[in-house]
Amino acid sequence: MKANPLLLAVAVLAALGGAVWYTRENPPPDEDETPTIVKIEEETVQEVAVTRTGRDTVTVVRGEDGAWGFGAGIGVPADDSSIGFMITSLASLNADRVVSENVSDWSPYALEDPALKVAYKLKEGEGGEVWFGKETPTGSGVFARLKGDPRLFTVYSYNKSSFEKEIFDLREKKLLQVDDDKIARVVVRAGGREIEFGKSGDDWRILKPKPLRADNFTVGDLVRAARTAEMTAVLAAEESGGGYSFRRPLAVVEIVDDAGAHELTLAQDGDTYYAKSTDQDGVYEVSSTLAESFDKPVNDFRNKKIFDFGFADPARVEVRDGANAVEIAKEDDKWLLRSGGGRELAGEKVQILLDGLRNLAAVEFPSDNASDRARYGLDAPAIEAEVTPSGEDAEPEKAVISSPEAERVYAARAGEPSIYEVEKAPAEDIRRALEDILKPAEDEADEDAEQQAPEPEN
Repeated sequence: MKANPLLLAVAVLAALGGAVWYTRENPPPDEDETPTIVKIEEETVQEVAVTRTGRDTVTVVRGEDGAWGFGAGIGVPADDSSIGFMITSLASLNADRVVSENVSDWSPYALEDPALKVAYKLKEGEGGEVWFGKETPTGSGVFARLKGDPRLFTVYSYNKSSFEKEIFDLREKKLLQVDDDKIARVVVRAGGREIEFGKSGDDWRILKPKPLRADNFTVGDLVRAARTAEMTAVLAAEESGGGYSFRRPLAVVEIVDDAGAHELTLAQDGDTYYAKSTDQDGVYEVSSTLAESFDKPVNDFRNKKIFDFGFADPARVEVRDGANAVEIAKEDDKWLLRSGGGRELAGEKVQILLDGLRNLAAVEFPSDNASDRARYGLDAPAIEAEVTPSGEDAEPEKAVISSPEAERVYAARAGEPSIYEVEKAPAEDIRRALEDILKPAEDEADEDAEQQAPEPEN
């Protein structure tokens, strides 16, 4: 007897429908889904204690202000960023895989009494404890468990190492606690010199040994080296301990902000460089490069540029070189020769002049006495220049330059005593650019025609 095709089709359809229903109600595990060991909100973590065999337990506690500190009466300041990284690792701790859903004997995995335990408490009073055991056979991970949970996990080795921390790893290593936005003054004593810097707005100025223009980038690097100076090791818990002498320091740096003065003192004993700070009690090892960054002469911190208008186009430029003189101004994105009836100038010609003025920079500082100007040919300068930067409150900058034809070229800024020896090339560029700008319009047209004319055929 032949089977009824219709009945067979109905049976197959019913079976498929049942399979679809079962799969929907009992979905298979997602192979890409990462098993979770701990899943909590970082801000809810109130306390973490790391216990390692043979070492003191390290406990960190979140204060009422949200900042982290050490427990167990440890008074050294904590580093919020280092502790925060550990909390992040804990709050979203995932396993590589689940080895077993129910383990009764933990000893084969060194999880009966593990060498590393990480216990945490939440603000609500709840908490947990993660234990880390021995390495997996492949060596790429370690066995782990959550206390009270029968499952056996494996985690990557870096998960474990993120909790293997000493107090030094989690403490604040910056030797000075300075508010970078509130720094007003910096004093450096090194190599028998004392240099003092003052800050007004975003600009630095040298105050001692005498008032001088400062290079913002160079002074900024020095201040950054001091305020970010870090210990590499603790040599003595107290300044008076360990026999480290500061009678002949390599450098003393004082930074003044709204909170007052912060002082860092560096010294050397053989190959060991060490420091003390008014912001942290103790003596600390530091890198040799830290001390070297402060032992620089004052000229290294000086502004070597004659003009400060930078890369922005100025509003107006006046230059005189003997009988040649120009006044140019920028209006509606065009350069106009005001001293020549307001005719429009080619932008590339003006750019050569501006680049020459921008590139005037000191190679030496032969004198800081205005009375020496005649000695350097600046009592009757060859070139005089005035640049007015763009902006409503911009103050014009004026400078004089000695003859570019001489073996050495000097410059001085109006209102300042310093004399700068500058490179010859920018001064020569200024002279050539001035001559080019002053060429009559018909000469410019002839030059353009010559450049555009086709080359004769052979």
